[in-house]
Amino acid sequence: MLTFDIICLAKSTKLGGICLAGIKTDGTGWLRPISNRRDGTLYPEHYTTRDGQEPELFDIIRIPFIRHEPKCHHPENWLIHYSDKWQILGKATLKQAQILLKPEIKQSSSQPQLLGNFDRRIRYEDLQISPIKSSLTMINPEQLKWEIKYNSQKKKSFRCLFSLCGNSYDLPITDPIWIDKLSFLEEGIYSCEEIIEKLNLDNFEPDKFRLTISLSEPFQPSSQSEEIFCYKLVASVINVADTSKRLGWK
Repeated sequence: MLTFDIICLAKSTKLGGICLAGIKTDGTGWLRPISNRRDGTLYPEHYTTRDGQEPELFDIIRIPFIRHEPKCHHPENWLIHYSDKWQILGKATLKQAQILLKPEIKQSSSQPQLLGNFDRRIRYEDLQISPIKSSLTMINPEQLKWEIKYNSQKKKSFRCLFSLCGNSYDLPITDPIWIDKLSFLEEGIYSCEEIIEKLNLDNFEPDKFRLTISLSEPFQPSSQSEEIFCYKLVASVINVADTSKRLGWK
């Protein structure tokens, strides 16, 4: 049985369960644990520890696996082992963040492409021909704003607007904790300063937001078209100032 330790950097909603991902502490890159359920979705029986804890962002988690199960749109997928429970070993240290996360953020934020192209989505047919090298990344966004609007079902939807080296992106947010915070706001577009003030986010700083970006499962957006796409998602919203305060980084 294989085990890996990861720093949890994404825990987002997916088909009634969650999608979780992180960077391996041995420095060999991203990993996305998946179950044998539909689209690899994780449910509480998969990720709850023996003492009833659930992983949170920046937890170091030890996870048992059966095998690597890469897909053309998700090369980081590993199938979890069901006989052993996950272990939370502690929180990531400042040194681990500097060694493992800082280079990732710097590299991903220094080019206008995001996960391989300039768009909000990638055609699944293209991925089948030429599999993506990475479906996960962490970025330092520019010109960051937050949009709350009502969709066709008259429910609030939450989007993240930002740019990378001059290229603009408009992506849906799947981070349940950040969605819960934004849900208190009225429809509109908000700057980081406005969000911090309106939600009383005491430890947050406007220029310290970082985003974990993930690629979705294949999705057919229109019944009138047979084209299938994988969409870019904001899987977690992190504020470095808040994280540093909570984890005692100095």
